[in-house]
Amino acid sequence: MFFRGIVQNSLLLFIDQQWITIIITTLLFLGMHTQYFKKPIMLINIAVPSLTFGWIYFETNNILAPFLVHFLMNLGMTLLFKYNLISMKS
Repeated sequence: MFFRGIVQNSLLLFIDQQWITIIITTLLFLGMHTQYFKKPIMLINIAVPSLTFGWIYFETNNILAPFLVHFLMNLGMTLLFKYNLISMKS
């Protein structure tokens, strides 16, 4: 909610391009995940949903929409791991 509701909206006040604000917000979000800088696949797994959530927020103009999509995505992944439909390689 912080990145979409505050950062992305604040950037839009200064930058009139929606996709530029989504990309900058995503880059700032990635910057908060320094533990994954040596794991490019994890950065991709963070960047793609972040871009998607930013787009959903602009399309719906409702902060709850990307929140709900994020929740459903996490729920789906949790259930897939719980029932061993997917697993992490060790």
